[in-house]
Amino acid sequence: MIEGFKLTAEKIKRVIKLAVHLPDDYYTNNKQYPLLLVFDGGLFFSFLNEDNKEIDLKSILDNLNKDMIVIGLFAPRINEWNISELNPYYSGTNDNVDISYSSIFFDYITNDFIPLLKQKYRFNDNISLMGIETGGAAVISMLSRYNIYKNGIILSLNMPFINDLIIDDANKIKNKNIYIYQGEKDLDIESINRFLEMEKALSNDNNLILDYEKDDDNSINSIVNNIIKGLEII
Repeated sequence: MIEGFKLTAEKIKRVIKLAVHLPDDYYTNNKQYPLLLVFDGGLFFSFLNEDNKEIDLKSILDNLNKDMIVIGLFAPRINEWNISELNPYYSGTNDNVDISYSSIFFDYITNDFIPLLKQKYRFNDNISLMGIETGGAAVISMLSRYNIYKNGIILSLNMPFINDLIIDDANKIKNKNIYIYQGEKDLDIESINRFLEMEKALSNDNNLILDYEKDDDNSINSIVNNIIKGLEII
C-alpha cells in the first residue's frame, strides 16, 4: 500500500513531499521491517494527484517478494536547489548551486527525519539508501558520514558533474553493502577514470557489487534491471 504526505522541515527551509510504500500486511502485524530511503522519490512514486513516476517500484518489490518500508523523498522543483541538497561534489558552472547546503540536508535526514519516521512507522536497524543520478552522490556522501546506513544503491551517478572529493569519501566507507550501476556510453574519459577510482576505493572493506556497462547510456530504461539487482543486497 502507498501513503503520501507532506512534512514541513524548518531546518532545511522547505516542505518535503513523501511517498511511503508499506508491505500489504503492515497493519495486521507488529513486525519491524527494513527501511529504504529513495532520492528522488518522484521517479518511483506518484504523489496525491500527481502521476509523474517513471519506475514502478511497488511492482518490483512485489515481484521480488521483498517486505520493506520504502520512503521516497521528492526533489525540490528548482533544479539548483535539488543539486545543492544532494550533490556535495558538484563541479558544474551554475552559480546558483550552493553545495554547503547538502551537509545541512544530510544531517536533517539522519538526525531529525529518521527519528520522526520512527515514531510513525515500524522499521529495524537495517536502513538503506538508493539514489539515481544526483541522488547517487547523496548516497556516497551519507554512507561516508553516518554509521546508521547499512546499504547503498547507486544508479547512473552524474559523473560529469562530480569532482575528486568523492574519492576521499569513498575511502571513508567501511563495512557496507553497496551496489553500483553505471553506463559508460554518455561519459567522457575524465568521468570514466574518476568512476573507476571511486570503484577501487569502495572495493576496500565493503561488499561491493558493480555493474558497469560500456554500451549503456544511464537512461531510466537502462537501470530498471539494476534496481532489481540492487535491492538484493538489502
